[in-house]
Amino acid sequence: MSFASRLGALTRELVQTLVPSSIQGDESKINKISDASLKRLKSHTFLQTNHFEVEKTLEGLDERFRVNNRDDLADALRQRLVTLKGTPSKWHPEILHLLLELSDQPTFKSKLDDLELLGYDDVEPTTALRWEDIAKEDGWDQDDLLWMDVNYSDESGDEVFEQQSTTESEATSLYGDGDHAARTAETYVTHPQDSTTFEQVQTAQKWRTQAQPDDPSRHARKVAVSEIQVVRDVLFMLQGLDCTLFSRNCVADLSFQLENMAWETYRAIMQSFTDFGNHLRTLRLFVGQRQDVPHLQAFQDCISDRLRQLDVNISELQTRLAAPSSEYVLSLVRIKAELIPWLEPLYALADIVSTIGSEPDPTPFRYLELVFDETCAAQLSGKSELYEFLARIFAECFRVYLRPIRLWMDEGKLLSASDLFFVAEVPTATPLGKTWQEGYHLRRTPDGTLHAPAFLRTAIGNIYNAGKNIIVLKLLGKHDAAVSQKARPEPPLDYATICPAGQELVPFAELFDLAFDRWIQSKYRTTSTTLKNALFNDWALSSTLDTLHSIYLMSDGASSTLSDSIFTKLDALQTNWSDRYALTAAAQDSFTTMDPSRLTMTVAPNMHNLPAVQCRNSVRSILSGITITYRLPWALQMIFTDTSMQHYQSIFTLLLQLKRATYTLHKPKILDNYWTDHDNWNASAVFYASRSKLLWFCTTLQTYLTTLVLTPIDIQLRRDLASSHDMDELISVHQRATKAMIDQACLGSRLTPILDTILDTLDLSLKLERIRTGAIQPDESTDTSYQDMLISLKADIDSQIRFIYSGLRGLARATSDAQSTKWDILADMLQTGDIT
Repeated sequence: MSFASRLGALTRELVQTLVPSSIQGDESKINKISDASLKRLKSHTFLQTNHFEVEKTLEGLDERFRVNNRDDLADALRQRLVTLKGTPSKWHPEILHLLLELSDQPTFKSKLDDLELLGYDDVEPTTALRWEDIAKEDGWDQDDLLWMDVNYSDESGDEVFEQQSTTESEATSLYGDGDHAARTAETYVTHPQDSTTFEQVQTAQKWRTQAQPDDPSRHARKVAVSEIQVVRDVLFMLQGLDCTLFSRNCVADLSFQLENMAWETYRAIMQSFTDFGNHLRTLRLFVGQRQDVPHLQAFQDCISDRLRQLDVNISELQTRLAAPSSEYVLSLVRIKAELIPWLEPLYALADIVSTIGSEPDPTPFRYLELVFDETCAAQLSGKSELYEFLARIFAECFRVYLRPIRLWMDEGKLLSASDLFFVAEVPTATPLGKTWQEGYHLRRTPDGTLHAPAFLRTAIGNIYNAGKNIIVLKLLGKHDAAVSQKARPEPPLDYATICPAGQELVPFAELFDLAFDRWIQSKYRTTSTTLKNALFNDWALSSTLDTLHSIYLMSDGASSTLSDSIFTKLDALQTNWSDRYALTAAAQDSFTTMDPSRLTMTVAPNMHNLPAVQCRNSVRSILSGITITYRLPWALQMIFTDTSMQHYQSIFTLLLQLKRATYTLHKPKILDNYWTDHDNWNASAVFYASRSKLLWFCTTLQTYLTTLVLTPIDIQLRRDLASSHDMDELISVHQRATKAMIDQACLGSRLTPILDTILDTLDLSLKLERIRTGAIQPDESTDTSYQDMLISLKADIDSQIRFIYSGLRGLARATSDAQSTKWDILADMLQTGDIT
């Protein structure tokens, strides 16, 4: 039969099985449903099972078994997988995938005994035992009276009863026909010849069920117990086994007393053993709890391993007591002295478990912090054995906590249960240019602290940046190069590496920081260097910085062409001066050495409807609304942040306002007005004095910004960028440089009054030009002449300049940072030229 025919028949059979009973007899509906189902089955594309995923899942299952102390189950799984590989088949992945899908908590519900049901017995089957064979062997197969119905009525005679009794006695006799012995239960009863040992055991254990004797005063007396029995029950209790002298809660039963010890002494020593048992019970209860967090599972495994080692030590002690190799004086105090070195380290673990249990909402890594703190405390107190015990546990548990850190630093990935990790991805879509700053964030607790162990907080920055390095390198297509460069194995983080020999006096916290820093740098340094080289070489970070300085800091003459075209339109009172297309075209024509498509220029919307006269008469009102934008590549937007670009824009606005005042002051020429100046020489002298003062002010301010602020900061910025090691350092260096430009250029918030005065002084340059051209006429009502207006203007200039350098000097004396020195220098420059 063809496959299509078989598929059609199987589909119809499946439909007939699944449809409701109400339409079982309706052939038309069954045919319709069968055809539709068959059509869907034929058109569906079934993908082959990914055998790599199946193998990965099985390996994870093996690891889960071992973490949950099911090594026997893990070994059985591994053995059968090896056997299965010996008989390969293409259907094995599908079968294993089906079994994995059908499994339901195999770690806790699987029983190793169930595997015996799957085995095959190679022994030849034996014949089943039948009653016919037994009857034939015992000789009562031919006895008809055995199967005779008994008449229980009053009419039954004694003959029948006697006959039946005789028959039964013959059938159940010890001997049947011939000389063979009959097989009965009594045949298998053995009678030991030595009953003394059994009686001794009964006598020795009689105290367990003995009632408390009463003394004449009707007070209950204690049951006397030998010391060997007390030691036996103490060791049983410490191993978590049931015993008579202690309850399941490890509480000593006060109805017993050691026969050769005073009651108070016995009670005190039994109370100490009760404390031992309570600590161990705390650990055993914690180990028995189900934990879904891998970190706590690792901690449970460490505790289980130490408890097993304790059980081994106690078993060896029991062996020495049961079969001593030499004379041994049994003493409860001596047993306690032998147990204390084994139990004291477990006390610390029990205290940690109790602390975790008492906290209302402990973090998953809280136990790591407690183990770390206890390790440091043990080292400081000089308990070397406890220090090593806890340090080894910390190293073992930290390896598990290290897994999400390694995945993040190596591949830039977060585990599905990322709430346990201190790095989280932003749920909303993030632009490429903001991947570094906004794509991921550090999780914090409600009180604002980092969601990470306290001992890692100094290294969190490098861990956080290492993962972001990988993510950005993947976006840049440089991830493979970074992986090939860091192919060397990572340094280990085990106990021997963290606590090397000969460094016992070095604080454990410092030893861990050094070892963990070596581990981080083995991954972080390579990726950071690769990312930095990609930004400098492939994305031209240096040349882009030159472009930004050329545009915003006006480091070359291209900006003069742009500013002159704007000022010409303003002086001509052209209403279309704010057209963004014309401004963008002028900017692109001025800066010809860069990609013109990246450059745009706009004016704030609230500036469009201002009168043309108002736009011409002030540097403050209109020039602050002009914005020039250079569209950066997305990779460099992560370094040149929005804050830095706003700082650049503020510097550009100040330089443009300064250029506006200088442009206006350069309009009048002395030779052009030589003959007219003789007509009113006094007024002309005041005009030229005011113009000279303003030119000197603008030139001094321009010189200060160029030589003492922008140029030194630019040189230092390039040095710092070249010596930076990672992306964060590149960003912070650039932000620090632009912030220094703002502060030293008097654009900071503390210098707002001084900046307003500087802009008022620049506005006086425009006012001086309006007075010269007659745009401002003398007021005849107040008898104010042209010369009077100039004298008043000059007085305003002198007053404002004095206010500027006095304010700068006062602020410089009030502060002691880097920019205060520059303010003091600017104040000296302005005061030196203030000659009336």
